[in-house]
Amino acid sequence: MLKGTKSMNLSYSSIIDGNSVVYMTAQVPETGRSNCTKTIQDQEMYEANKEECRKDMAAFDELLWKLEDQGAVDTTDTSETEEPA
Repeated sequence: MLKGTKSMNLSYSSIIDGNSVVYMTAQVPETGRSNCTKTIQDQEMYEANKEECRKDMAAFDELLWKLEDQGAVDTTDTSETEEPA
């Protein structure tokens, strides 16, 4: 028996002056339960551009939450449909 799950992977970076300052990844399985990691790759650039980096991180969070919410929605239709007469 083959058993498993399907998931979506996200990989984004906050880029400042052509450099990746914060690297963000997430895995979102169909269940909607995600695993997210954010890594500051250049501490000096992060400190100097904290506002922009945090905006990028907030945008990443919003994207992740949207995907979580979509994955958590039950897409099965259990309503009864009447046949036209």
